[in-house]
Amino acid sequence: MFSRLVLTRSLAAWALVCAAVAITLTGCGPAGPRKIKISGTVTLDGSPLAEGNVVFIPLDPALGAAGGAIAAGGFTVETYPGPHRIEVYADKKESRPIGPDDPPELGFTLTSLITERYNKKTTLTFDVQSPQDRPELVLTSRKESR
Repeated sequence: MFSRLVLTRSLAAWALVCAAVAITLTGCGPAGPRKIKISGTVTLDGSPLAEGNVVFIPLDPALGAAGGAIAAGGFTVETYPGPHRIEVYADKKESRPIGPDDPPELGFTLTSLITERYNKKTTLTFDVQSPQDRPELVLTSRKESR
């Protein structure tokens, strides 16, 4: 009985030590950067982009990307401070028949409204510094001349 009591107290003490270490370790180390919520606008050929998506990709590869929906030319994103690459995506949905006897609403195609220079090969950048930042993304549908 004495050995069982000692073993139980040892386990309890060990559990208490483990809990104390876990609590201590969670408070150690530098706190990472906090995300900042910013809002901005997107225009395409001078008009607000009706709908789409925007993605902010930090130049620091240790930080994750953040994205948000574009609606009526506006967006809100919660991302880390610092310099970012920005990608913008928007598609136009067009109905088309699947077969010769099918109504057009059964099928559709998506055509990108945004050229690659604003998404896959983006040239857009922004340095996020504060919640007061208001990036204005001015896009054109013209193909990039080479």
